[in-house]
Amino acid sequence: MKKYSLKINGNPYEVKIEDINESSTMARVTVNGTKYDVEIEGGKASVVKKPQVAAVPQAATSISVTPQTPIATKPAAAPAAASGLKVTCPLPGTVLSINVKEGDTVAAGQTVVVLEAMKMENNIDAERGGVVKQVLVSAGATVMEGDVLLVIE
Repeated sequence: MKKYSLKINGNPYEVKIEDINESSTMARVTVNGTKYDVEIEGGKASVVKKPQVAAVPQAATSISVTPQTPIATKPAAAPAAASGLKVTCPLPGTVLSINVKEGDTVAAGQTVVVLEAMKMENNIDAERGGVVKQVLVSAGATVMEGDVLLVIE
């Protein structure tokens, strides 16, 4: 049962929807203590079939199934980070933009990545100056806290 408090033309109404018949478009509704059988206009009746459970075969035999395509045992790993200063993600989020590319020279405090986390844009700055040796993420990527975003040498 669902209860609603409605105000129509300034008048308060307490509405309770008690029962909806799934096989038709009828509902039982109580408005300010008065019961009504209501037809839902434009509603389509739908019949929901319950799933059927198949019986277990009496004499089960063991079979071997060989997949046609190999099953991956591990997800593809991100490229390994090179040596140098690793700029890591301070909190989980989505990479909005990468402001540098491999080979760029960066200064200490320069924003290198913009990250969206908790509906806020967060600038990720270089801790020290150097040359960007490797960028390990792309715009739109979801990253976790501690993930290496790029490497500066």
